[in-house]
Amino acid sequence: MVLLILFGAGTYQQIVNQKNTNLVMEEVYQNISRSRALTEQTNRHLAPLSQTAAVMQEMNQQLSDTKKRLNHMNEKIGRVNASEQKIITGLDELNEYTKNVYEGLGEISSQNKEIKQLSQTISEQSNRENRSLLDLSKLTRQSIQELNQLNKKLAWLGLLP
Repeated sequence: MVLLILFGAGTYQQIVNQKNTNLVMEEVYQNISRSRALTEQTNRHLAPLSQTAAVMQEMNQQLSDTKKRLNHMNEKIGRVNASEQKIITGLDELNEYTKNVYEGLGEISSQNKEIKQLSQTISEQSNRENRSLLDLSKLTRQSIQELNQLNKKLAWLGLLP
């Protein structure tokens, strides 16, 4: 009988424990069902975020490509800038040469003015000398004519012994 009481008490205790376990399992099942519903609802709410993440990933790729293009463009701009600096340096040198040529032309112009004045003086002197030579030529011609007349007049003296 004690054994039967013990067996009955153990069985009763097991039934109570099983009932409690069943209640806990029912509660776990309900919680899992609620969690599933919440997870489905969360997934529905996160779906746009997933799309947003995909769009952002695409945007990041495009930004990365843009960055590469900008870096490439900056390199080209750097080369253009270096070329422009060379051009500016060349133009500065050209300006210096032009300035030197302009100064040289100024000196030549000044010397040309001096040469022009000398040329005018020489020309005037040559004209005076030319007039003097023309006058001398006239006098020489006149002297020759007079000497020819004198020779004709004195030609009879050549007939004398």
